[in-house]
Amino acid sequence: MKRWSKALFGLVFLALIASCSPQRKLAKTYVDQSNKWGILVLFPEQVFKINDRYDRDERGLSRLSEIAQQDSLINQTLFLKQLDDSLLLNTFKKEYWEALSKYDVELYSEADFNRFYERDSLSWIANVAQLELQEFISDYEDEDNFFGLRYTHTVPLNGVNLAVWLELNALNEDVKENQVYFTDQNIYDYHEGQFYYDFATGSVNYYYNVDTLKVNDLMDFVGFMGRLSAAYTYDQVLNNRIQSTEKSETDQVIHFRYDPYVKRLFQTEYDRFIELDN
Repeated sequence: MKRWSKALFGLVFLALIASCSPQRKLAKTYVDQSNKWGILVLFPEQVFKINDRYDRDERGLSRLSEIAQQDSLINQTLFLKQLDDSLLLNTFKKEYWEALSKYDVELYSEADFNRFYERDSLSWIANVAQLELQEFISDYEDEDNFFGLRYTHTVPLNGVNLAVWLELNALNEDVKENQVYFTDQNIYDYHEGQFYYDFATGSVNYYYNVDTLKVNDLMDFVGFMGRLSAAYTYDQVLNNRIQSTEKSETDQVIHFRYDPYVKRLFQTEYDRFIELDN
């Protein structure tokens, strides 16, 4: 690299650091003050389950009631039919609450309505409005090349998606209210496969092993999503505060995440809630 290009890179790098410095300082200030925050957490009363497997049999469903159709489709799943709704909700709630309590904020449950509404500032309602579990099949295509030829093999993998919708409402503050945020993650069967060239026959064979998901895997996944959603909730309150305070001269919005375990603030682009249009 030429000397002038190195110098230019250095100037650009310093400019980028300088540009995000005010936001980072503001973020750190708000993190330090978050022991004054109050968050009322509300949870849904049910989990929506959807069978999106392409091997589902929909014959005869039109003659059934809507509830019977739903029951029939869920009974055709491998995993959703085994998951107890109450256990799912309780697992998500427990992990969400415990994770959010790791941040230095005051938490309120539905039973604390009156006490929460006595607050006059720095208060938010975090309403986990909807949880949705969707079971599907994803065709994974593995590939390799031998002697200039491309070989492929498709392996069907079971998958489950958990989607979370969160409504965030600031109490007694002149900021956006009832904004809806979204996140989701997938979990799949564990797959291990490899192509082998048989020199004796000149053929290419594919050998694979699939470790199918188990109920315990899915319950761990639900717990993980509870913890992740709690972290995203705190981060969203933090970033909303920054954006409502910082008057940037550009359209660039910087998003931060905060790790309460190591007390570290870091910048992120995708590891966060998605803000949905109202």
